[in-house]
Amino acid sequence: MVNAVQHTLEQIDKHPHLKIYIGTDSQSYTKETVYVTAIVYRYGNRGCHYIFHKEKLPRVKSDYFRLYDEGVRTISTFDSLTKEIPVSIEALEFDYQEVLSTISNKLVKDFRGWVSGLPVKAIFKSGQMIAAKAADHIIRH
Repeated sequence: MVNAVQHTLEQIDKHPHLKIYIGTDSQSYTKETVYVTAIVYRYGNRGCHYIFHKEKLPRVKSDYFRLYDEGVRTISTFDSLTKEIPVSIEALEFDYQEVLSTISNKLVKDFRGWVSGLPVKAIFKSGQMIAAKAADHIIRH
């Protein structure tokens, strides 16, 4: 298992201008729900890599609570990392849509407000998300 704090310090040392993104995705199956939180290290236009934490839990039956927990895990990872080291995070990514017909729509306002009190920007369901896409990739493969 990779130590996120140590790995982040190593990446900053090697690439002082990198940008860091954090995002979580989840998937429910018959008997379990899998959460993956990814920390992505982006090196300008020269690529990126990521580390992740994957956790399997008994199935969360409510999609609302599963999606809410994704956001909590993203913010918790941000808090843990920034409390340990003085690092600037480029953005927290939330796989929530603002389309009214979606369950995640109800979470956009809450998490936008929560993140507004933090020294980081929030990105919601856009083509620019890289951490949430990395987490999604891990879950599906």
